[in-house]
Amino acid sequence: MKVEVYKLFKKDPILLHIGIRRMDRTSTIIHSDTLFSALCNSLIKLFGEESFEIFEKYLLISSMFIGLRGTKKDLLFLPVPEIPISLPKKEDLYNKKYKRIQWISWEVLNKFIKYFNKEENNIILENVDEFKFLNSKFLITKEEFEEIKEEIIFMDTVLEPKVCIDRDTNEPNLYFQENLLIYSPKTSSNLVLNPFLYFLKIPNDKLETLFISTLNLFIEDGIGGERSTGKGSFDYYEKNEIELSDNGNYEITLSLTIPKKEEISNLIYYQIVKRDGFIYFEKPIGLKKKTHYKIKEGALVKSPYIGENIDASPLRDFKVISYGKNLGYKFFG
Repeated sequence: MKVEVYKLFKKDPILLHIGIRRMDRTSTIIHSDTLFSALCNSLIKLFGEESFEIFEKYLLISSMFIGLRGTKKDLLFLPVPEIPISLPKKEDLYNKKYKRIQWISWEVLNKFIKYFNKEENNIILENVDEFKFLNSKFLITKEEFEEIKEEIIFMDTVLEPKVCIDRDTNEPNLYFQENLLIYSPKTSSNLVLNPFLYFLKIPNDKLETLFISTLNLFIEDGIGGERSTGKGSFDYYEKNEIELSDNGNYEITLSLTIPKKEEISNLIYYQIVKRDGFIYFEKPIGLKKKTHYKIKEGALVKSPYIGENIDASPLRDFKVISYGKNLGYKFFG
C-alpha cells in the first residue's frame, strides 16, 4: 500500500512550543490530534465549516515525527515501539542504553520486526552490532551510521523568559517557557544534516483538492503555541511516498488512538496519555476540551485496529472533534 509522506522544512532551525497543560513545558512530539486540529482550522478558513465533515470522515494521518536530510536517503524517525526488547546475555552493558532510546529509524523498525517473537510478544535481538546510537535517544542501523560516522545532537529544549501579570496584585511575574529546538548538526567531516518534520497520510481521492490547499495555508499558519512569534511555521513542504503493508496480524500505531469498544481487547503493549487543552476555533475562545485519554504512538496491537474520533466539546451545541484514528505499521508475527 502506497502511503503519502509530507516533509515540512524551514530554512532556520525549527522552533516549536507544543504545550502539555503547562506553559513551562513542551512536548517533543506533535501528536496526530494536534496536527488534525491545526489542519482543520486552516481548512475552515479556506472552505468554511461545511467542508469539515468530509475532512473528518476521510482524513487518516499519523503524528508528526523528526527527519534528517543530508545522507543518500533521508533519515526518518519514529517513536520507539512499546515492545519489550531482549538482548543476548553477553550484551548486558547495552541494556541501560537501549532503555533510554526514544526514537528509531524506519530501517531499525524493519529489522526489529524480523526479531519479533509472537509467543512472548517481544523483540529478541540476536546481534546488536546491526545497530548504532546516533545519540543516547536515537538508534539507527549500522549502514545508516556509516554515512555519518559519529554521534550527533540535533534536538534540544530551550528556555525562553516570559513575563505575566498577576491578576490579584497586578504585579509582573517572570517565568520560563520551554520550547523545542531542532537544528542542523555538522559533523567533523563537514557533513551538514538538515532537520525536518514529517507525517504520513493515507491517499484518498475525496480529499485531494481540499487537502493540498489546506496544507499550503497550514505551513504558513503554523502549529502549536506562540505562532505569532514565528514558532511552528514552515517555509515549504515536499511530498513523497513509502510502501506500507496493508496486511498483518499485528500493528504498531503511528498516531494517538482511541480504540473502539470492540478493539480494547486488541491492545497488547501501550501507554495512556491524558488529553485536554484549550479550544482554538480561528482564535482562542477560552474554553477547555473535556479531559479524555488516548493510546500513545508506538503501541503494539492486534490487527485490525481502526480507532475512532470523539467529540470532546464541553458544550452541547458546539462540536469539537478530537482525532483518534489509527494509522498503523502492520506486520505478521
